[in-house]
Amino acid sequence: MHIKERTINPEVYDTCINNGYPEIVARIIAGRTDTFNKDIFEFSLDAIKPADNMADCTKASRRLALAINSNETILLFTDYDVDGCTSMAVLYEALHDVFGVPASKIIRLTGHRTRDGYGLTDSIADKIIDIKPDIVITADTGTSDGERITRVADAGVDVIITDHHLIPKEGIPKSALAVVNPQRENCQYDSSIAGCGVAWLLMTALSREMGAVLEQKQKIHQLLDYVALGTVADLVSMASVTNRYFVKKGLEFINRRARTCWQVALKSQLANSGYIGFQLAPRINASSRMTGEALLALEFLTENDHKQIAVAYDQLDMLNNERQKIEKEMFEAAKASMGIIDLASGAIDPILIYYNENNHPGIQGIVAGKITENFGIPAIMLANIGNNIVVGSGRAGQFLHIRDALQTFDNLYPGVFIAYGGHKAAAGFKINMENVDLFKKEFQDIVTKQLADQDTTPYIKTDGSLKLKGGISLETYYHIEALNPFGMGFPSPMFHDQMVATDVRVMGKYPVHISMMLDGIKSVFFNALAHPEALMPVNSGDLVNVVYTLNLNSWQGRESLQLFIKKIDVCCSKACCP
Repeated sequence: MHIKERTINPEVYDTCINNGYPEIVARIIAGRTDTFNKDIFEFSLDAIKPADNMADCTKASRRLALAINSNETILLFTDYDVDGCTSMAVLYEALHDVFGVPASKIIRLTGHRTRDGYGLTDSIADKIIDIKPDIVITADTGTSDGERITRVADAGVDVIITDHHLIPKEGIPKSALAVVNPQRENCQYDSSIAGCGVAWLLMTALSREMGAVLEQKQKIHQLLDYVALGTVADLVSMASVTNRYFVKKGLEFINRRARTCWQVALKSQLANSGYIGFQLAPRINASSRMTGEALLALEFLTENDHKQIAVAYDQLDMLNNERQKIEKEMFEAAKASMGIIDLASGAIDPILIYYNENNHPGIQGIVAGKITENFGIPAIMLANIGNNIVVGSGRAGQFLHIRDALQTFDNLYPGVFIAYGGHKAAAGFKINMENVDLFKKEFQDIVTKQLADQDTTPYIKTDGSLKLKGGISLETYYHIEALNPFGMGFPSPMFHDQMVATDVRVMGKYPVHISMMLDGIKSVFFNALAHPEALMPVNSGDLVNVVYTLNLNSWQGRESLQLFIKKIDVCCSKACCP
């Protein structure tokens, strides 16, 4: 995998320097944007556009206000992932705790990952029609479900869609009372926000319609703790002023621990975007990945009893551990199938499409992402969910637009997909078993054509050298930390340098991690070894090329710098350079 240094926009760099930013900060900003917008570092609510700038938002909020004032029954339907669960938490907490809708008048519904599938499917429509609420609000879903929404609307139920996914080729659902989605062609709102962000913005519009007092507005604002969680977990752009405000302010509310779930999960530590992305979000997702349902995750997020929440969190933790074990087994099996890849000669097929009867439908998307990350190619994992149905989860890698590729397949072979959807980086679909071979063959050709004119050599993008520019120091670490939150579209800085490795040793309860000193700085390489008996990739005395991030090590009140290694290659060993 090659290393590319980020291209610096000179005008943005000069603007940053002229505004007093340190050189390393100017370099990081100028490597991520072609326009300087100080609002992304000011974190002011004034920079967030009013919700009414979204198409249909005023119409939706007025209908909701009427429902509340008329004591109507409101059904909330959301996706089962973190974005969906936090959307549900935002809507329920706002309606019940802020606007006083009785719990008996709010019905919460999330689909079953395998039995119902993604979105407002026929089985979900059947459930809604049987319940027959007065009004339905969807969140993080609904835009691509026009036929089912027509069925619900024809049964006399008003449907408000809140979503952030791409608009299908047939357009928005015509039978919906309102479609609040910033992806709409006539909508001028920030289209990068997550589903939970759209749901929260609708609640701010509702607060205006309801004539909310200051205390109610403050409670709505504090629901950004949920929005921060869903925004980070859904990997939306952190170059967005809106998303950066959601995450920055939401993390402040999480770290206040006013909500019982944060007390249980955090204990004594502080949350940041890394904690959300790598610790909290996987546990919440484990609920639907392992059981099919989001009930345990919603119990953790929205209940008030400390003991009940603690039990729910322990169960989520246990499910996540089980998920990790299955994920490892699936990854190794998929990797073993990759005769298509000759890493030595660089001969790589354009995409891995892997079916195994043992593939777990709730985990295959993670494994596809891991294949993509490790081998630099797109990957689709396929799993059988019964009744002759196979579901696929794909990750695009650095070059493919996977949803466009699925759209191309659907255009060529209409009716083969039972359902599909997604965006540039990730997508999913459902297909009959007898069409799997057709899909594998033809989709490979589609991907080949889409990537034909591109150099698809995998690469790691870094912010260059720190040894040569500014130095590796705690001061540099604190300058970088001030730019948080990082994420998709505004990635966490990585650097590459040549250093000498010393004091190299294996570490960890499961000894696959490596600790070392690099130019005298404590450094850690997590999951450096495929297994405990694997050969060491580096030894004491080696001169190495290393890609790394800066991190803080706190111990007994003392802070020191440490490096987290992302990639390391020996350029000259101790044996050849005594």
